[in-house]
Amino acid sequence: MRGPTQTTVYDEAGERITVHDYGTHVDLLIGRTPIMTSKTVGTEEELGTLSRRLCDRPAPRILVGGLGFGVTLGSVLRSQPPAARVLVVEKLQTVIDLVRGPLGRFAPGALDDPRVELVRGDVRDVLVAQRDVDVILLDVDNGPDWASFRSNASLYGASGLAAARAALVPGGALAVWSHYAADRFLNTLRSAGFEPSKIPLHEHGRVRARAYVGTKPLTERAPLPPGPPRRR
Repeated sequence: MRGPTQTTVYDEAGERITVHDYGTHVDLLIGRTPIMTSKTVGTEEELGTLSRRLCDRPAPRILVGGLGFGVTLGSVLRSQPPAARVLVVEKLQTVIDLVRGPLGRFAPGALDDPRVELVRGDVRDVLVAQRDVDVILLDVDNGPDWASFRSNASLYGASGLAAARAALVPGGALAVWSHYAADRFLNTLRSAGFEPSKIPLHEHGRVRARAYVGTKPLTERAPLPPGPPRRR
C-alpha cells in the first residue's frame, strides 16, 4: 500500500511550481498545468538512447534542452562514449534543485558526470550561440504545438528551426519529444531544410510518445540557376 501523497509548492519568477509525489509516480505542475510526469520516463529513456542512433561518433557534442527529471540526460550518458560532451539547458532553478535533491532517484549522479555542462537559461538563447553540435534533443514541452512557456513556441517555428539547423554539423539531427501526434511538424521540418522523420517512443511496450527528427543534409542544396529572361 502506498503512503500519502506528498505535495510541495515552490515559487520561482512569479510561477507557482507544485510537485505531487504519489509514491508510484511524481507529477510537476506550473500553475495548474501539468508539465512533467514520471509515468512516461520510458519514452524519455528512449529519447536519450536515440542520441546514439542519430550519431555514433567517438566524441559527439549533444545538447539536451530541458532537464526534466534527468531521465533523458541519464539515458544519453549511458548511451554515449566517454569522450562525449553533453550540454544541458534548464530554465528553472527549482527543477535543477529537485534533480540534485529529492527527485535525484530518477537519474542518480547525472549532473555530476564530468561529461556534462549544465546551463540555467532559455533553450533558444543557448541554441543560437552553438555551432558544431551533433545531436539536439528537445524535451521542454508536451510537443511542438503545446509550449510550456510562451517563449518556447519560437523553437518550433522558422526562426527556432533555423537556429537549430545552424547549430548542427552536416548530418547532425534535431529530435523533438512529443506526447501527442503532430505529423504536420514533419512538413515544418522539411520547409526549414531538414530531412524529416518520426520515431515512436515506448512505455511498457506501447507507443506513448514520439520523436520528430530533422536531419541536416550532409551537403547544402545548391541554389537553382536563374532562368532565361522573360519576354515581354
